[in-house]
Amino acid sequence: MSFLQQLARLSAQIPTRRQRVAVAGVAAALSSVLVSNTYRSTPGYHSDFGIAWFGARAMLDGRDPYPLIGPGREFDIRWQPLYPATAMVAAIPFAALTERLATMGFVAVSVFLLAFGMTRDGWHLLPLFATETFASSARLGQWSILVTAALFLPWLAFLTVGKPQAFLPVLAASRTRAPIVSAVIGGVALLLVSLALLPSWPSAWIHAMKSTAHMQPPILHLGGFLILLVLLKWRRPESWLVLAMACMPQSWGWYNTLPVFAVPRTFTESIVLAGIMTIGGLAGTMLIPPLTSVDAFYSWVGALLVITIYLPAVGLILRRPNEGKLPAWTPRLAALFKRSNPERPEGGTSP
Repeated sequence: MSFLQQLARLSAQIPTRRQRVAVAGVAAALSSVLVSNTYRSTPGYHSDFGIAWFGARAMLDGRDPYPLIGPGREFDIRWQPLYPATAMVAAIPFAALTERLATMGFVAVSVFLLAFGMTRDGWHLLPLFATETFASSARLGQWSILVTAALFLPWLAFLTVGKPQAFLPVLAASRTRAPIVSAVIGGVALLLVSLALLPSWPSAWIHAMKSTAHMQPPILHLGGFLILLVLLKWRRPESWLVLAMACMPQSWGWYNTLPVFAVPRTFTESIVLAGIMTIGGLAGTMLIPPLTSVDAFYSWVGALLVITIYLPAVGLILRRPNEGKLPAWTPRLAALFKRSNPERPEGGTSP
């Protein structure tokens, strides 16, 4: 038996709760070290979570964070603040810490929840942690780790209103109502708190969102239309996950594709997808030629994301039978359609 075959056999074993906690703890600790090293090696570094962290502190001080974040401002970062204030409210538990410690804590908690959740049925998804997609998510303090964890821990959907374009695909793929209920309850709570702290934030956020011309759905990039092939397997929830992700406006970062790694069902599939993801990451640094505009750069990277991440996931899905429990929202949609188009009684006449 080859080494890979032995790994595949071991990965199919159902771990105990204690084993899952231990592995999740190790992954969380290593990820927080990665974040710490990023801060130490990059003077003036700000993480993505740092934006929400700073916003939380500003709101608690009674200040509007939106004019304070950006190039040359108090929180000097390259990007405009695109987070709704609901995300900043969600970051309040970390507000008393320094940005570095807050990001380390946020990433550690996110990774622990992801590792614990995704090992419920086996170890086969662990190759995710060896990908640049995951590493960049951790280094940058991205929410994509929590979003991916929500696929396995439905209650995490309460954060949907803080990062709606990232969490909506999770709801689209859910086979139960639990994530939807969690998203509604959490959304109301976070929205009420955010409006209490800063009633004017919606207008400031909408103004900031005008600078998001670079955010395009992957389905519009080169080869993106092929992602629609997942509709051939419309009964499978992972089809709706990939399709919904491909239709959401997003930036060019590899970290945004992390939830795609929930698609593999075996260790072999995980290794294949992780390998292709890694090739895509290397291609992104080696093959993209010098470009004269930001739009051209996003076009190149968008095509790489489609070719090396989305389409391989589509290939895995197409190999499976078109069966399974439909997402929770589909029966309600069917009922709504039926009410809007009532059947005429047999033998009836048109009015």
